[in-house]
Amino acid sequence: LVEEKVNIEVNSRLDIIKKIFNQLDITDKSINEDYVNQIILPLFKNQLEKKIEFHNSNTTPFFFYDLFAGAGGLSLGLEKTGFVPKLVIDNYKEANQTYLFNRPFLNANKIISEDIKELDTSSFEHASLVVGGPPCQGFSNANKQKKVDDERNKLYKFFLKSVESIKPPVFLMENVEGILPFKDIIENDFKKINYTCQVYRLNTKDFGFPQNRKRVFFLGISDEISILHDELFEIFSSITEEPQTRFNLYDAINDLPILDAKTLRNSTNIESKKWGYTIGNIHRNQSEYCTLLNQEKKFEFPLLNHKTKYNNERDIQIYSLLSQGEKSDAKVIEDINPYKNRDSIFKDKFSKLVFKDVSKTITAHMYYDCHMYIHPSQARGLTPREAARIQGFPDDYLFLGSPNEWYRQIGNAVNPLIAEKIGEKLKLILNRIYRV
Repeated sequence: LVEEKVNIEVNSRLDIIKKIFNQLDITDKSINEDYVNQIILPLFKNQLEKKIEFHNSNTTPFFFYDLFAGAGGLSLGLEKTGFVPKLVIDNYKEANQTYLFNRPFLNANKIISEDIKELDTSSFEHASLVVGGPPCQGFSNANKQKKVDDERNKLYKFFLKSVESIKPPVFLMENVEGILPFKDIIENDFKKINYTCQVYRLNTKDFGFPQNRKRVFFLGISDEISILHDELFEIFSSITEEPQTRFNLYDAINDLPILDAKTLRNSTNIESKKWGYTIGNIHRNQSEYCTLLNQEKKFEFPLLNHKTKYNNERDIQIYSLLSQGEKSDAKVIEDINPYKNRDSIFKDKFSKLVFKDVSKTITAHMYYDCHMYIHPSQARGLTPREAARIQGFPDDYLFLGSPNEWYRQIGNAVNPLIAEKIGEKLKLILNRIYRV
């Protein structure tokens, strides 16, 4: 029966791979049906089975809820340290598809795709941990008194109510730095439901990873174990330490195949060796950074989500003229820059990344254009796979939906490498709690 369930979950994902290829037009025939059936599908099958095997080897899991889970960056890091998702909630359909595909040990009933504002949290069962990053736009108002009742804070309130219903000993809430001026309000809200919070500001580059990405994490611990508060918060406070290796953008993406910017409009389904693929040829990763991502030396797998966006001739010319580190105010593009008369607003509208530095923060804005994420040596924006590399996703992590949705999912995610560091500390905290 167990083997039958495994086969069902694996085969359902292989069917998705077949469906993807059926919808594509690979114009140069560089990937054909025989290659898909004989090479790509067996590699996916093997990798999916390995994920199930890893999941099944976890004999002492801590179960967690992931609210506003997105494509699963935070979950991925936690899973690597022994956590298992109990329930996943997000109303973002494409992200849910990505989340589920990459977890063949889960079935669809573990993921709720409804509008979470309408969900009844009272039926949620107990778990050791609740995590999530609820959008908190309402906290941007000038008047602090209004923030508590702001309509846009329903998502934050849902997170709060979920914690109150699930009663985990620990929760972790992630957000952008803009929420910091309102941390007292948030801490007070959680205090009302008997949780004490501490706030941690983490930057991906401080861990040696190739991105300047600042995020805020609220760690909450139940007041029922207040006697352990100091000890438990101290465990988490030790999360940042001097990294053994510091990676830059070159380390993250230089081994990936050279591509041209796409020059055909409305051609999402058209792929080729020149413009890249949703699921491409076998790529062998040998860099130290790729070994970190994939937890395997010389990892070989079809190259996923490495394809370029459409750009017009003017943009491609701008991309090619800019040198690494140059932006919209560079004199070399002064005559063709469409934003030159609004330089005070769009100084960074065009920005070419620097190989020897870390990347700027990967954001969901790449859904619209990649002008702020120009490849250091190629006249195009970063591909979704390059963005995923910078964000810390392993190379076998397939993003589903349209190519623009890949960018959105990647940009909104918690960096899985940071999430793994967090998971290590949360596991120590929970081990300490359950020893009492």
